[in-house]
Amino acid sequence: MSVSRRSVLAVASIAIVAALPAAARAESEPLVVEPSLALAIERGAKVVIRRVPAGTQLAVAPWRTRFGSVRRLRVVEQRGDWFAVESDVLGNGAIGWVPKTAAVRLERQRFSVEADLSARSLTVRDGQRIVFRRRVSIGGSRSPTPSGRFHVSDHISGTRWGLGCCILVFSGKQPRLPSGWRGGDRLAVHGRPRTARQIGVASSAGCLHATDATLRELVSLPLGTPVVIHP
Repeated sequence: MSVSRRSVLAVASIAIVAALPAAARAESEPLVVEPSLALAIERGAKVVIRRVPAGTQLAVAPWRTRFGSVRRLRVVEQRGDWFAVESDVLGNGAIGWVPKTAAVRLERQRFSVEADLSARSLTVRDGQRIVFRRRVSIGGSRSPTPSGRFHVSDHISGTRWGLGCCILVFSGKQPRLPSGWRGGDRLAVHGRPRTARQIGVASSAGCLHATDATLRELVSLPLGTPVVIHP
């Protein structure tokens, strides 16, 4: 069963920085907040992310991502008038705090994505219901796909780079890039390069590889959709 663009959009309106200090990283985090929430930054705004509620500045999140999308901050916890968030402007596994008074709008996320590296599979869920599960390729032994909790930050075309119809960009980064790699360090799921082997192998630079049929279904997912990658 595929995810239709119309049904997805009905439930949600729609400068990479260095890794941050370990003190800013979450020690534990639930798999998915129920219902899953994201904060969409208002047009033209910049949101200050704090180390702790009302604490010192950790990072600043502009309203647009480097790929031109409206930036989302995935909510991982709520404490009073503050949201703990994960973002592409923070390092993998890092969280920061944003007040309810920030220039953001709250979005509820109905869908979620899970990548199981050992099974080399990608699953999309609508709540607890499995919508589909597909085979994917994962990072090779020298550039393994990192595990963690991220979100869908951008939808972009893959044809320019020969990476299939579409690229679903995640908020995370690849910390172990192959020697001489020039393709950037953002995690994503995209088509396999022309020289790559079949889907379902461990051979990528860290991203997930999927068929065009799978990618066309994935790009209907709203920005901010939570993504969990586990070993």
